[in-house]
Amino acid sequence: MPKRSCPFGEAAPLQLKTRVGLRELSRGVRGEEYRREIFVPPVGVSKACSSCVRAADVKEACAQCDRFVCQSCSRVCSCCNAVTCSLCSITDYGDVGEQVLCNGCSIFQV
Repeated sequence: MPKRSCPFGEAAPLQLKTRVGLRELSRGVRGEEYRREIFVPPVGVSKACSSCVRAADVKEACAQCDRFVCQSCSRVCSCCNAVTCSLCSITDYGDVGEQVLCNGCSIFQV
């Protein structure tokens, strides 16, 4: 059975995929609103902890990913003393005991 022909003929425009990035979005029809939404945080937004998602008194941000971390979820790297979240740190259960390492310091530990 042969393929059926295109019903639109030769006059139909090509439908190509177009990559739309941040630059195109910010220059578009609602560009000003988009820029305000992305780059300026709205007033009254709660600073919830990224690990436990509680709207607690968040005073610190993770040194690696800049997400807000509450005091009960924050971890301090034992090498560089940086405050990190649970996603950006690992706990090394070695011979010495528990040792918290941020992702930056963990690549140097063997």
